[in-house]
Amino acid sequence: MLAPVGPTGCEGEAYGNSFVVGATVGAMRTRLKFDNDATFDLDEQAANAFGAYATASGWSFRAAIGALIDGTLEGNEMPGTHDLGPGVMGAVSVAKQWTLGDGQWFVAGSATLSAVRASTHETGAADDPSLTAGDLRIGAMAGRAFATIWKPYIMGRAFGGPVAWTIAGESVVGSDTHHYQLGAGLSVATAFGLTLVVDVSALGEQSASLGFGWRL
Repeated sequence: MLAPVGPTGCEGEAYGNSFVVGATVGAMRTRLKFDNDATFDLDEQAANAFGAYATASGWSFRAAIGALIDGTLEGNEMPGTHDLGPGVMGAVSVAKQWTLGDGQWFVAGSATLSAVRASTHETGAADDPSLTAGDLRIGAMAGRAFATIWKPYIMGRAFGGPVAWTIAGESVVGSDTHHYQLGAGLSVATAFGLTLVVDVSALGEQSASLGFGWRL
């Protein structure tokens, strides 16, 4: 489970060593299964701000902090809807991008470690237990540059991490039933320092994010 923070590896090595600041908004949908066999469909929306450092050799390093703004946990075997949020999240990432052939094609790999903590509330319930999650996510993307600035790509990510919660007074630990994402995106890196990234996952854990970065 990861509050959407957007992809890493899109800062771009074409501009030499540089700092990047920016923000991302996103939404995510997945299913959680806990060790008491309860399953819940999770929807959430989040926003974050990040700082990154990109090198001329294609490495980039990012730290993000943000808020889980809203969401729901919809029970399956245990009927009931729990409101999710507000909450806090943080993430650190490292990525490496390589250019291929004539420099138009590129591939990138990334690793992201994140944590999220948010309140939950069920109508009529006396307590508001917190939900806490950790996530390690390994990703890869491949794409092609057009007119230097347009970079459509396909991507895949694998991930895993615990989710701790309290259900009916019982402390439980669970995880996503999907441990992968498959999707595509588009990075637009302008010559005057602004980068826009749209990233959408349609298979596995479903997510969509829109982010921008400003190269300093």
